[in-house]
Amino acid sequence: MRRILPAGAATALVVASAILSVPTSTQAAVADRAPAAKVKTEFAMKATGYGTRVQGGAVPVQSGTTAYQTIGCTNKAGLSRRNDVAAVTLPGLGQVDGVRTRVNTFTNKKKGRTSVVSQHDVARVKLGPLVLRGVSSKATVWHDKDGFHKKVETSLLGVRADGQTFPVPTPNVPITIPGLATIYLGDQNGYANKQGAYAAGNAIKVVLQPSNTVVRIAHSAAKMNRGVKSGRFRGQAHGTQVDALDQNVKSGPLPLSYMPCQGTGGKVREKSVAGVDLAGQIVVGAVRNRQMGKQNQNKATGFTESTIAGIKLGPLEVNAIKARANVTRFRDGRIKRNANGTTIGEIVVNGEAQAIPPIGQALEIPGLLRLEAGIVEKTRLGVQVTALRLTLLDGTGATVNLGNARMEIRPAGGKK
Repeated sequence: MRRILPAGAATALVVASAILSVPTSTQAAVADRAPAAKVKTEFAMKATGYGTRVQGGAVPVQSGTTAYQTIGCTNKAGLSRRNDVAAVTLPGLGQVDGVRTRVNTFTNKKKGRTSVVSQHDVARVKLGPLVLRGVSSKATVWHDKDGFHKKVETSLLGVRADGQTFPVPTPNVPITIPGLATIYLGDQNGYANKQGAYAAGNAIKVVLQPSNTVVRIAHSAAKMNRGVKSGRFRGQAHGTQVDALDQNVKSGPLPLSYMPCQGTGGKVREKSVAGVDLAGQIVVGAVRNRQMGKQNQNKATGFTESTIAGIKLGPLEVNAIKARANVTRFRDGRIKRNANGTTIGEIVVNGEAQAIPPIGQALEIPGLLRLEAGIVEKTRLGVQVTALRLTLLDGTGATVNLGNARMEIRPAGGKK
């Protein structure tokens, strides 16, 4: 049902049977061995790795991640995943050979140590006349009697171009091959404190000249936090997202906030931006995201929320837009979920206040847009909410989702 207002308002991937490995320590052998037993821990763990990622610069070249592998949010030690690729072509750039990713979680009860390891090895990267050999990165985080720890190891065995050997870059000292590329030792980052640890590294970054194309090689990341007792959180909030059928208009999600796997320990976290201009058409006021997640042995509960002060599009103004997703998971598996707190303060067209359309109905401004409020979708593990959806009637087919919140809580040790 609608209410109408007057007008005016080419690459083959082959699994390798034997791929060159470049271990950086004795732990490399441990990381490559599948842990024997799967056991629950008190920690939320995550690991990711991939071989290469390309950003085009002045050349319209984009490449996703090669040999990507991940262990998502889990509290189980004893998980082991791998991804091997014998060869992959980077269109217009070259080829990557012997790509290997290992991600593992494991525990050593005798030593009281639980670990997460992500390791990525690339045997050879050929970018035109430039050849890099033996690229490796490894990120490890662990917990023992002394608390949380982190470690990142990266290596590069050799650099050649046009038959000439070049020195390997060192920290803060890249090497430049004139007219061809600048090669940097990859960046590292992370932390270790009382609540958890995170480690990540890219072994090598190559900036190709003259196109300014950036190739990142051998990425690894590992993370561990306290806090998984009865559930694993998964959720996000963002103020705006624009999609168009003809791809001429696309923006967002902005700003984007993710719920940590273990929750927030009962603390409300916030992220905000002063305002957003969407494709020069829609002016969006201040946006604020909030999220909270906490748990004990009996239940896990939390919310994600996004609030927009107001938006303006031609004769339309909408104020105080808020989406909120609330979920509680009980020890026996029951899930309570709703969109309580999702609101729209006021809709004004040509200076006149309009009634907010009920759920399942729409308000249409002919030739401009269709407006739907309070879109709620309950999922098996939670709920997804859009406070306000605008569908532009200008022929682009663009949709603008304003105030978006999603929240799920999975079982602490389950597969789902």
